[in-house]
Amino acid sequence: MKAILMSIRPQHLVNILNGKKTIELRKRFPSDFRGWVYLYCTKAKPYLIGYFGRYFITDYLDPEVKDGLVKNGLVVARVWVYNIEETITINWDTQTQTLSEFELSVRSCVSIKDLNNDFVDSKAIDISKLEIFDKPKELGEFYYYKKRLIDCGMDCPPYFDEVKTQVRKAPQSWQYIYIEEEKL
Repeated sequence: MKAILMSIRPQHLVNILNGKKTIELRKRFPSDFRGWVYLYCTKAKPYLIGYFGRYFITDYLDPEVKDGLVKNGLVVARVWVYNIEETITINWDTQTQTLSEFELSVRSCVSIKDLNNDFVDSKAIDISKLEIFDKPKELGEFYYYKKRLIDCGMDCPPYFDEVKTQVRKAPQSWQYIYIEEEKL
């Protein structure tokens, strides 16, 4: 099953995990995608920590307490993407066809000033069905398919083959991944 692995900074991810942020704004994202998006917490500070089912941000942790609590560098949740809209600018206000500038600002946790400066001509990704993992996943648990050129010699033309490859480093923004369908 095709999915997306998306890198998100801890200060933005905590708003998604706590249910405050329901729209993610991105300059580039496939407009026709519908499905699961796995959320990777970047290694940047501040630290994202889980505590009694809620997530918090902290700049400093005692090194002994840090182990097991910090979720940076892990895939901590997945969300279902069902609607993607283009942002448009009308009279210097950034909005979508269905959301006003104010609604877009509130649901994306981005100030109106930043909306109008940084998120013109971007995509508003509507997220739902938040599933926070009890045990965060490592990048190595995910796979993508990489094209490989195969040259079989002089008798046949070269062709491309797809090779299942383990994800080893986090994507800059996002990348397609393939997951096994979970059996219920």
